Parts: sequence; C-alpha cells; structure tokens
Amino acid sequence: MVKGKFVVFIGIVLCLITACAKSESKIEVYTVSGENDELAINNGLLIVTDESEKFIGGELSFKNEELVDVKEYVETFFFYNEKGDETVILRNSATITGAPNGQSINTDTGSISSEELFYGSGDLDSAKQSLNFSLSGKLIDGENFEYKLPLDVQQAY
Repeated sequence: MVKGKFVVFIGIVLCLITACAKSESKIEVYTVSGENDELAINNGLLIVTDESEKFIGGELSFKNEELVDVKEYVETFFFYNEKGDETVILRNSATITGAPNGQSINTDTGSISSEELFYGSGDLDSAKQSLNFSLSGKLIDGENFEYKLPLDVQQAY
C-alpha cells in the first residue's frame, strides 16, 4: 500500500516537473494600421505563434464620401519579399451582376491563418516592413477606382 502511494506520488511529481520545465510558447502580436487622405485601415492584427500565423485585416473607413454603386471590387493585403516580388497575404473580392444599383464596400477586410502564412524565414520581417493595402474596382457607371495605402506594423506584445 505504501509502495503504491509512493509510486503515485513520484508520478505526480514527475508530471509537475515536466509541465514546469516546458519552455513557453512563442507569441508575437503586431498592430496593423494606416491612413492617407482617402481611406484608413484600423484594428488590424498580425499574430505569430509556434503553431500558426494569423493576419486580421482590420476595418476599412473612407475619409471623404464612401463609395456607393460599386459593381465590383478587390481588396488586397500584400508585401514585398526579399527579392522585391509582391506577395499577397489576403485578397477579397465582390461582384454584383444583373442589378441596377451597386453595392457598398464591406468595411470588414477579413482574416486568414495558416501554419506558414509568410512562406519563409525572411518573409515575416519583409511583411512587417512593407505591408500594403490596395482597393480597386469599378462603379456601376463604368468608372474605375483604385486606392493604395502603405500600412504601419508595430509590435504590441
């Protein structure tokens, strides 16, 4: 009986030692934002852990008049990798067909997560230094529009 209690006690101690000895998981949190004379992106996040990388685009707002009667549009978050090539992180698009009136642009820019969202060891650093947002499309009347916005990435945690 005493021997059984001793074995259970040793098992509990070994479990506690193992749990306490585990290294802490890596977590990095970055805020993403930017604005110019035409539009702004706020509340974006970039979260990196040992298991995954997540990008949350944030909220889009227009400084002047919000676009209405939009026939189609594409929102793109991208950065320039070490070779200078444009690398897309997240792209959203919407199209309306067969309707006389257009749509408004969704202010929620979406999110994406993956084990390797930034594809390579240097790409996370490149994304932090050269993250951009692009919005382009066409209005119901056929007029094209395009906005580009460099984004600021700051470490929060």
